[in-house]
Amino acid sequence: MIFKWFKKYYAVVKVTWIQTLEYRANALVGIFAIFSGLLIEYLLWKRIFLTRNVEIINGFTFEQLIVYLFFALMVGQLKSSWVNSFEMIESIRLGELNKYLIRPISFFYYNLSLFIGYNSLYFICYGLMSIIFPFLFPGLSFQTLHSIFGFIIFLILSIFISYGIYFIMICTAFWFGEARALILAYNLANVVLSGQLIPLKMFPDKIKNIIEMTPIPYLVDIPVSCALGYVEPSLFISKLKIGIIWAVIISIIGHLIYLLGIRRYEGFGG
Repeated sequence: MIFKWFKKYYAVVKVTWIQTLEYRANALVGIFAIFSGLLIEYLLWKRIFLTRNVEIINGFTFEQLIVYLFFALMVGQLKSSWVNSFEMIESIRLGELNKYLIRPISFFYYNLSLFIGYNSLYFICYGLMSIIFPFLFPGLSFQTLHSIFGFIIFLILSIFISYGIYFIMICTAFWFGEARALILAYNLANVVLSGQLIPLKMFPDKIKNIIEMTPIPYLVDIPVSCALGYVEPSLFISKLKIGIIWAVIISIIGHLIYLLGIRRYEGFGG
């Protein structure tokens, strides 16, 4: 049963992967976006370090901060599914959701498979960049097998949690005519609060404590911190358990909202 389920959605990933190969320029644009963003961060923080005449800010040297920001920008792009989210919202608004209701396929997992397929080129490109980057900044990332496998595990968890949060907001389209504004507002807040621009260690303690009570750290900060060796092996299991619990809770909430939304869905335009 599980094998059939996996085979069904793997076929979706495979077809989407083939389609994505036709648009290889997308991956190049994405890589350019990472490096252009990193260049801006590099110049900004270089000026801050020089102006303050210090070697360490909030526990980060300049090199450590640049490596953190590189991985943060990369993870931030890999787990972002706002484009796919807009397509899902349109499916609800235009009645295209009907095809998911009359076929043995899940709206949640089908679009998750599409998201993975669309981003497959990014996974490959950024994976190669992650391998090369430690040679450019030796001793700052992937120093142990624990950090390598931990980064991969938490990255997968980050992608699933991020998609689940998007799915919850997507399902508000059953009640509201324009749910895309919610996605855009979330994206703006997420870029700042998840540690994509500034490490969470640099946040004021009151704000950081509130953020740590949510799944937000699992979107960027924890995968990146694991890659850089900031997550102690003794804390790995506990953080993984909490991340899995958040993934399950978000998935359940998303499916419940979806089931409630289906009751209101009228399928106009389908």
